[in-house]
Amino acid sequence: MESFTRTVESQAIYLDGFDVKGTILGISICYWYENSARSSLDAFMPPRILECALYKTLEEFPILAGHLKADASNRMYIDVDKDDLNMPVYTDTCCEVEYSTMQESGFNIHKLSIDMGSKCDVPAPSGLVGGRIVPAQFRIVRFKNNSGVLVYSRIAHYITDGYGYTQFMNRWAEVSRWMQQSQDANAAPLPKRQYIHDRSIHAAYRTKQTTALRPSEIDSLTTRTMLSRWLAWVAPETRARIFKAISGATDSTCSFFHVSAKQMEDIRTSVQKHAPEGIRYSMNDIFTAYLSIVVGQAKEKVSADWWSKPIPAAIRAIFGNSLGKPVDFVAGAAVNIRTRLSHPDASRFMGNMSIGKSIVVPPEQFQTEPTAEALSTIALKMHQAISTVDEKYACQIGYLLDKEPDSYMLRTLRTLKSRNKLTISNQSRFSHYDVDFGASIPSMVRYAPHAFTDFVYVMPANPTIGGYELEFNLPPAVEANLVRDNNWMKLVDKYDRHQ
Repeated sequence: MESFTRTVESQAIYLDGFDVKGTILGISICYWYENSARSSLDAFMPPRILECALYKTLEEFPILAGHLKADASNRMYIDVDKDDLNMPVYTDTCCEVEYSTMQESGFNIHKLSIDMGSKCDVPAPSGLVGGRIVPAQFRIVRFKNNSGVLVYSRIAHYITDGYGYTQFMNRWAEVSRWMQQSQDANAAPLPKRQYIHDRSIHAAYRTKQTTALRPSEIDSLTTRTMLSRWLAWVAPETRARIFKAISGATDSTCSFFHVSAKQMEDIRTSVQKHAPEGIRYSMNDIFTAYLSIVVGQAKEKVSADWWSKPIPAAIRAIFGNSLGKPVDFVAGAAVNIRTRLSHPDASRFMGNMSIGKSIVVPPEQFQTEPTAEALSTIALKMHQAISTVDEKYACQIGYLLDKEPDSYMLRTLRTLKSRNKLTISNQSRFSHYDVDFGASIPSMVRYAPHAFTDFVYVMPANPTIGGYELEFNLPPAVEANLVRDNNWMKLVDKYDRHQ
């Protein structure tokens, strides 16, 4: 730590609209490592090496030691003050649970004998640092008899997105391996990496035109409300407390499903036969289509069950069947725009570079069997929506997000207000399983229990197994309907439910 605190320079890193729309979320992921060889503590992810490697990595990610602040015009920025650093919280503890017990539980974090702060991925002020918003937390949990290690890492979403998160984790792991190898006189030097945290890379692309946007997209970022204005202007700490309270009030179930790569590829091949000429569906298109049908039906059944109860049914009989009528389902996905910009350094940019795109699926399209033809209808919508995200589109969205201090909050509130929705984050191409601290790749990589409902993360499965791990955060009744869906469960070859 001393090397970092001695060399870090003070700086102010101004955030832009892509960053601030993530101020109510954190990225919290658990990396599970088995000590199958039962190596000694000094040989298997040594405590001192992991901690020293983290602080050396911070030299390339000083933004993780900054304070979230707002200036007089309410523009948010990260203040890295070398005399008052907001250091990440780092702990390394032991527990009385064997690693095998965690494996048998499906890596259920609730089975741990210590408090991991479950369902707390909102970057709210922490008592550990006097009420400041903690930009990052890293918890190392060592299992009984040195049988394995859990690396829990949470980084505030305003710092980076999923891509930048995996870049950080892989660099921390790389530095850790190098430190272990550097004890050899013939060890190679640490490979040099360059990471960009300055948000001015976005500014070069800003445009005041909005010709690439649909009227509804412009409206979602320009129609102000008293609530959006107030939430955007309150102190960052106050806003964090508000959303932490909201997230704590949600009732959600975290469940995991494994789907084989062959199953998904077979579905994609059959759906592709119904695609218009010149269109090639991605796996993201296929996931969106399939999940829109099965989750849409699971949500609709919850609504139908409620309206069939005596009192709601009586109200419906009086005021008409329009009450409780099925409504449109909204499916959203995040698009990484790094590959869509012509800037040569876009891949080294660690700030947020993703845009959410959503499609509307009417009841007649999701209240059906997931046939290849039905899936193609929805997949085409998502394919066309994502295809509109080019450099011009990204720049115009960025302009609107930055135009007014509460622009980002308008979209946040609209997302939270919608109930018949599912947000899909496909991270199956991210290098989570390359995060090797010197002992082995992880046995399992999973998001920590999420603070908000109606999310699904599509994660890569362990390379020895292949396929995809889908992590759902859904209301309990919706999740129960999902696991009763024969079409969905036929696709799944493993299911874990965490309370």
